[in-house]
Amino acid sequence: MISFDDFPVVYFALGYALAAGVVLLFFLRKNIPFFPTLLLILSAVLVVFVRLPILLFNQEINPDESQIIAHAITLSQYPTYWESVDGTTIGPINNYMLLLPAFLGLGFDYTAIRLLGLVWVIGSLWFFYQSVKNFFDAPTAQLSLLPPLFFLAFTQDPDFVHYSSEQLPLFLLNVALWSVSKINVARSNGFVGIFLLGVVLGLNPFAKIQVVPQVVVIGLWAVISLYQHKHFLKSVLVLVAGGLTVPVFIVALARLLGVLDDLWDYYVLGNLIYAGGSSLVDAIFRLPAFFAKSTDFLLYLGSLGLLCVLSFFQKDKRLSVSNQIGAFVVLWLVAALYAATKTGNDFVHYLNLCIYPLALLGALFIYKSSKNGSLVPVAALVVLIPFLVSFGLKAIQHRPLNAYVSGNDHRVPVSAVSKLILKYAQPTDRLVVWGWMCRYHVETQMPQGTAENHSERSIYPHPLRQKYYQRYLDDLKKNHPKVFVDAVGNSLWLNDRSTQAHEAFAELNDFIRKNYRFVGEVENTRVYLRNTEQ
Repeated sequence: MISFDDFPVVYFALGYALAAGVVLLFFLRKNIPFFPTLLLILSAVLVVFVRLPILLFNQEINPDESQIIAHAITLSQYPTYWESVDGTTIGPINNYMLLLPAFLGLGFDYTAIRLLGLVWVIGSLWFFYQSVKNFFDAPTAQLSLLPPLFFLAFTQDPDFVHYSSEQLPLFLLNVALWSVSKINVARSNGFVGIFLLGVVLGLNPFAKIQVVPQVVVIGLWAVISLYQHKHFLKSVLVLVAGGLTVPVFIVALARLLGVLDDLWDYYVLGNLIYAGGSSLVDAIFRLPAFFAKSTDFLLYLGSLGLLCVLSFFQKDKRLSVSNQIGAFVVLWLVAALYAATKTGNDFVHYLNLCIYPLALLGALFIYKSSKNGSLVPVAALVVLIPFLVSFGLKAIQHRPLNAYVSGNDHRVPVSAVSKLILKYAQPTDRLVVWGWMCRYHVETQMPQGTAENHSERSIYPHPLRQKYYQRYLDDLKKNHPKVFVDAVGNSLWLNDRSTQAHEAFAELNDFIRKNYRFVGEVENTRVYLRNTEQ
């Protein structure tokens, strides 16, 4: 069994040696006829190799991981979205994708979903590379790949390595970017390609509604790129038809299954309320502090900055292509920053949305200032320097190199609370957690008994609170979950028993008192068992 301690200096040294090999390719590129292919292969190997400690750390890194796994467990048994599962800000496509690892026999755990996340990460890097090559040229694409590659490979920031709901949308956005780049270069992508671009854009809002501003910008640029197409109007109509295909299908299916009101109330309106956290001006002023929350993200910005500064030492200034795409790059970055900051919650994993717009901005500077590629090998080395310095400082100061220590047992650890639950229930029984502790679903493999697997939106005041709370009660009465857990006091955000525990809500308290019996309290969490089979 492979395992990692907190200071695997030899392992990480090998990882940086692999990164140095990537850089070395740039010095030898003229002598390697298959340099682009070898670069992409070695880049994928680098990401997989350096992320091994995170993959083998089969524990919750971020509560969102447990939330989304609980959704997948539930959908595997009760597949109707918005009836059995409400992903809050996470769309149905994102959640259904989590069924893929289980379908392949990997089960529902943290390692399985991070493997899926790794597919999205590598796929995003590949489509980004292909996009830059189409927009500019191959040398620009090869150099522009390095900052996001080294950042995503070497970061240990939990917000960038856990399976986040941004990873699939980022993959889809990069697929869309690649499709637009083909139109931009050839002035045509074929009607099938244009239709599929629309389909990909239409998928995004149902993966994560937060990326809609970026979808709009890419869609508008696609229309502008189609302007010189000999069948401009027909092409735009095909694009719109593709874009409407997924939304129309999902709305029609939701109506057929009787959850159309839920789609509107809880996904659309709920997220509009959630997105009302701050003004654009406030968001702009918060950006420096937001970026500073992640040292690794600052390293990424630093690597891009060094690359851009170095590019200005080359004399030739190519403007024709770059000026045409410059406006799009800026708008895409603004849309990404808007999406990342609009909620007013500066969750660092929202910065995932900015990785590729920033990388494309870097590509624009590289292309505008590049001439004959004489400084390309040096630039490749310069990009690695911030990450190498960070590693060196940690090693010298003997600070932990690896935050994800794994033993020989790579199974999900089971808490005392889950052990108590499993004394009275089976994985096929339904579980409800009042509070926010979704990992009990992962540890027990029990599906949700309510559409939301945390009760934050039934507790905190907002315009739809009563609607969420009533749905929570209705789900309890309809689904008869075998176990009810009150995790207030041992959960994310919700720890005030006097105002947030189930006893503080009269109807909920009455329902639990009449239908459940208390069976124990461990880790400041109370467990209740349904009185009789219903």
